[in-house]
Formats: sequence, C-alpha cells, structure tokens
Amino acid sequence: MAPARYSLGAILLHWLIAAALAFQIVFADSLEGPRGPDLFARFQLHKSVGITILLLSVLRVGWRLLAPRPAPVPGPKWAMTLSGLVHLGFYVVMIGAPLTGWILVSTSDIRVDTLLFGSVPWPHLPAPQWMGEPAEALHEILPKIGIALFVLHVAGALRHQYLLGTPILARMLPGGHGKAVGAAALAAAIIIGAVVLGKVADPKGAKAAPVSAVEAAPSNIAPAQDDIAPVESSKAAEDDHAKLVAEAEVEASAKPRNWALSPGGRLNFTAQWNGEPVNGSFSKWSSNILFAPEALEASGIDVSIDLTSVDTGDSQRDGTLTASDFFDTARFTKASYRATRFKSLGGDRYRADGALTLRGVSKPVPLNFTLTITGNTARARGTATIDRTSFGVGQGDFAGTTEIAGPVAISFDFSATAKD
Repeated sequence: MAPARYSLGAILLHWLIAAALAFQIVFADSLEGPRGPDLFARFQLHKSVGITILLLSVLRVGWRLLAPRPAPVPGPKWAMTLSGLVHLGFYVVMIGAPLTGWILVSTSDIRVDTLLFGSVPWPHLPAPQWMGEPAEALHEILPKIGIALFVLHVAGALRHQYLLGTPILARMLPGGHGKAVGAAALAAAIIIGAVVLGKVADPKGAKAAPVSAVEAAPSNIAPAQDDIAPVESSKAAEDDHAKLVAEAEVEASAKPRNWALSPGGRLNFTAQWNGEPVNGSFSKWSSNILFAPEALEASGIDVSIDLTSVDTGDSQRDGTLTASDFFDTARFTKASYRATRFKSLGGDRYRADGALTLRGVSKPVPLNFTLTITGNTARARGTATIDRTSFGVGQGDFAGTTEIAGPVAISFDFSATAKD
C-alpha cells in the first residue's frame, strides 16, 4: 500500500530545494551593477547555491525513484495532467537552471575557478564555446518559469486543502499530520525566510577584510627629493662639498654587508576595483641583500616573489589572479625586483632605483624605504607604486582601467640579520 505521507528524506529534500530556489531567485537581483569585490563575492555565493540545488535535485530524483510515496490525489483528468506537468516542470527548472549556469561559467571568456562556499573545488564543464549564448538565455528564462510553476503549485495545493477538503499539505511537512493551519504556516515561514535571506545576504560583508597594504606602510616615508635647496652662502657650499668628499672617501673604503631575512616579513599590495580596495599579500618570497648605508655604490638587492602564493582573502579571486589574464603562473611562476642604485634621503630614509620583472616584462620601479640598523639586526619598511597595465597584468575585459585601476600600491615590512 502507498504511504499516507512522504518519507522524511523526501520532505527534507523538498523544502531544502524550495528554500534554496526562493533564495536564489531573490538573490539574483543583487547580481547587477559594476564589477568589483562585492559583486565578485555575490557571484561566488550564487554559483555555490546553484550547484547545491543541482546536487540536491539529482538526489531528489533518485529518492523519488527508490522510496515509496503517496498515491496521486484523484481528480479530473485536466487537473491530474496539469499537476504532472507542473511537477515535471519543477524538475526541469531545478536541474536546468544550475546546469545552464554551470555551462555559462565554463564557457566564459573570463575563467574564474569555482570553490563551493569558498572551500570545495568544482570543475568546469568541457562544453564548447558556442553553448555559452544559448545557456545564458535559458538561465535567464528558467527562473521566470519557476515562479509561474510555484504559483500553480501553491494554487493546486490550496485548492485540494480548502476547496476539496483533501489534507494534502500535511503529506509534505514534518509533523503536519492533518493540521492544515500549522502546515500552511510552516510552509509560508520556510519560503518567506528564504526570500528575506536572499534580500539581506552579504557574502562580502561577512568576511573580515585582510590587512591593508596602505595601513601596513610606514607613515614616515617621504617621497624622493631630487632637487637640492640652494645654499645660503659660499661658506656653506664649501662645507657641504667637503662633507660630500669625506662621505665619498668613507664609502669607497667601506663594504656592504650580507643580510638574511628573518621570519615574519610582509609583502603587501592594494589595488582599486571600482573604487573598492582589494588588499593582498604574497606569503612566499626570498631575497639576496647586500647593503650598507656607508657603501651605497656597492650595495644591491635581489628579490624573488612566488606569484602562486598570492592571498587576497578569497581563494576564488586568488585563482583568477594566477590565471592567464593576470599573473599567468603557468608561464611565469615568479616575479623579481633588482636594484643596484641607492640614494640617501637623509636620516634613515633611502631610495632604491631598480627594475621589476613581471610576466616577462621589465620596467623601472623606484621605491622609498626606511632602514633602522641596530648591531646585526635591521628593519626595512617601504612603499612603491606600479602600473599593472605596463606589465600586461589584466587581459581581455580587464585590460582597461575603467573597473580595475592601473596603479597598484606596494608595501613591505621585514627584518633581517647580518651574515657577517
């Protein structure tokens, strides 16, 4: 005999999918506007919920085929046919909407890795490029069909419950057992809760912002000053000349020291995406440092940065940065900065004139830094600004600077110990 109610598994799957669909349809309204960190985070949540709906729907189909379910409610042929079509339509929407979204992501010109809820890697489909356009059209139409089916489904259930006197609502609600008012209230609460959550969900705001590279930068670093103020008298000019000669003699006889990086150093960057800062860092970098304030002519630094270690606080965005449109780590795993020219700016302030090599492109990049040396220990803090477009970082839709600004702020803060 057919059971009077659906099994607990069928009930849970039914309402989980219903709530997820309601959330997804409402949340889709927030996927408009200029691209930026906030919109990026929203799309990642949208994809995660969509794949979850797909998996739950496939499980629901299997459950429907294997688990016993109540017999169809008898009625006129037109009503039973319409009921069957509505249920079939729901399965088309439940599976078709996330599947077309998956195809759309897999065929997009902008390749963004998918991590379900920021944790579980999800592959792209091996779909041909031509499928992207029809998949996009269907992906926009199916939610509208889903809303129409929802209206018909609810109307049919209320018709049976209140016009025909068939306690149909209790068949699909845990603990209903014929209590129509309670069953209807619980059903409404589930859907309304999902709708409200879709309106207020803020995936970006729920995450703590990484430490800003700008905040990490020391505030006492002054810009390079290439112009020397005129002296007030010939005596002062003679004294300055004598001082410079003496310093040059000392520097000629001095030798730079070798320094080894101490653990805990930071190499940060800040980019602007539609006016919002995106802060990041590199966790793996090394350097050869040969430096002494009294031997600037013989000093030099050579820094190697592992681009695959980029961390912006969002693993999916990090995957995009290492892809071919940005760092292209498949071809260029490392960036490097080399400098052999240094200038004292007075006190503990210096300027390095070096070259950054990124994506196979080398460009001059000056940086200002402070250096404090106490015995065999030194601490260096500094800043620089680079133009990402000069290095080809950002291809295709991101080649321009309308969405992602060209200038990127760099800051570093590390300690080192003298080797000799």
